[in-house]
Amino acid sequence: MADCIFCMLANHDIPTNVVYEDDKIFCFHDADPQAPVHVLVIPKKHIACLDDVADEDHALMGHIMCKIKEIAKILELENGYRVVCNNG
Repeated sequence: MADCIFCMLANHDIPTNVVYEDDKIFCFHDADPQAPVHVLVIPKKHIACLDDVADEDHALMGHIMCKIKEIAKILELENGYRVVCNNG
């Protein structure tokens, strides 16, 4: 979506500090962190909010959850981490 800031970030239209990227997801450091390590993991497919996740997105949502431990390893989070899902 052309006016979605997350789509623009994932498309590299807006520079950001990338942590991880593959063909399905994009992970980057938050510009206004609320914790010492604060990253966002977003799908490259435009999904405006959790309410918009469709049955066809099961594999994508599972992919995100499975990649979180890999991202935590990249970030050297050895003492645990918190995962939050926002809707809206």
